[in-house]
This record gives sequence, C-alpha cells and structure tokens, in this order.
Amino acid sequence: MKRLWLFLLVGAVVVAWGNAFVAIKYLLDVQRLSAMGLTALRYVPAALLSLLILLAFYDRARVLDCWRKEWKGIALYGITGVLGYNLALNFGETRIAAGTASLIVGLSPVLTLTAAAIALKERITLRKAGGIALAFAGLFVVVKWGTGEVLDFGYLMGVLITVGAPLSWALYTTIGKPMMRRADPNIVTLSAIVWGSLPLAPFLPVKQLPAMDTTGWLALAFLTVVCTVFGFLVWSWALKKTEAARLGAVVYLIPLVAILSEAVMRRTPPSPGLIIGGAVLIAGVVIAET
Repeated sequence: MKRLWLFLLVGAVVVAWGNAFVAIKYLLDVQRLSAMGLTALRYVPAALLSLLILLAFYDRARVLDCWRKEWKGIALYGITGVLGYNLALNFGETRIAAGTASLIVGLSPVLTLTAAAIALKERITLRKAGGIALAFAGLFVVVKWGTGEVLDFGYLMGVLITVGAPLSWALYTTIGKPMMRRADPNIVTLSAIVWGSLPLAPFLPVKQLPAMDTTGWLALAFLTVVCTVFGFLVWSWALKKTEAARLGAVVYLIPLVAILSEAVMRRTPPSPGLIIGGAVLIAGVVIAET
C-alpha cells in the first residue's frame, strides 16, 4: 500500500511539474512578469504557507532543534532547490520554449547520477556512462533542430542559463539524501522553502499585480501551492524511501507532459527535431538509470 501511495503521489508531482513549464511560459510571455518577479511571486507566498504549516503542525522546539543541527544542509537545500533551479529556469524560459526547457531540465537524472557518484560514492558503470553521453547527444539535437529558431547568441544563452536548473536540481537531490536519513523530511523541506525564499522578498513586483487577470492568478496559485509546497513535500518524502539516483529517473517523464501540454496550448504539434532529440535524450536517461 505504501508503494502504491508513493507511485501515485510521485506521479501527481510529475504531471504538475510538467505543466509548470507551460504555466511559467504563460506568466512570462502573456502576463509580462519578469523572471525575477515571477520567482518572487511564486516563492514568497510559498514561504509564508510553509511557515504556517511548520507552526501549525510541528512543535517549535523540534523545528528549532532541526535548524540548529541541519542549518548548513537546509541553507544549501534552499539555495539549490529554490533560488538556483527557479532563477535558471525562469530566466531561461524568457529566451526558449517551454518544451525545450523541459527537455533540458530532463537532464536532471544524469546530472543527479553524476553528483551522487561524486558526493555519495554511487558507482557509474560503463552502461551508465554511455547513457549519459546519449542523453547529451539528444540535447544537442533538441537545441540545434528542435525549435526551428535561429541559433543566435540570445537563444544559446537561454539554453546555457536553463542548464543551471537541472544542475541545481541534481545538487538539491544529492544534498537532501543523507539529510533525510537524519531529520524529518517535511521540516527540512518546509524550512528550505522558507530560507531559500527570503532573499526574493525585495523583488516582489507589487506594481504589476493589478494588471494580472484571473488566469494569471490561477497559474500562479498552481505554481505556488501544487508545484512548490505539495511537490517539494512529496519529493522529499519519496527521497527518504528510495535511492537518490533512482528517484531522479522519474524526472524523464516530466518533459513528455510539458511537450504535450504545450502542444495542446499552442494547438501545434511538436517539431520532428524536438521529438527525435527528446526521444534520444530520454533514452539516454533511461539507459543511464538502469
């Protein structure tokens, strides 16, 4: 029964995080939010909600004790999972499509595997090394032929910036694995959201809020409540139940959700380059993870 719940909850997170790329692109392009402003609008409310959950459901002494013992890990968790990942993704999506961004983020498992090998001493076999190489070959196809855009400086810069997102996520997952064995994963995760969001408060785009319509607010609520608070809690709970690299494998499903959602929203099918490159990239990830 517990494994079924793990499967269902992680599956729900995959669907939510896949649609997050489309929601981010919508808020950037249609609602005209800046990348920094969107990050602040998503995470400052998430921090307040996370703090309320901590105060309502956990003894204050227990929370403070966790902060005292795990403050370095919580701080790194917040920097990588909140600031690093989201700033890279949001700034990247100002220059590239949501589907392309999702495939770049789809490199998270192979980067997690690499980080786990370095930090957690998890072994990389020849097969896994080949999968990593294949995944990056697929990324090359996506970048060069996936969108039909001119490979100018702006586009390539968007790709490079977006690579910072899976790199940050790999560090987030690897840092979290040993910490989840020592501390309550919910306290750690909620605390990381609070700590990682504090530097964003001065960047709240207060003047832009009256211009947002109902759809914009719904997209923002989806990112804040479902993708952030719910998603991070489930991920940290699942991280305690399975291996860091193995859990990272489910991330390869997220680009499929994102590409399908973007195709439905735009009412246009994905390009052959995006399909072929994405398939090669995901195949590489699967090989690396088996």
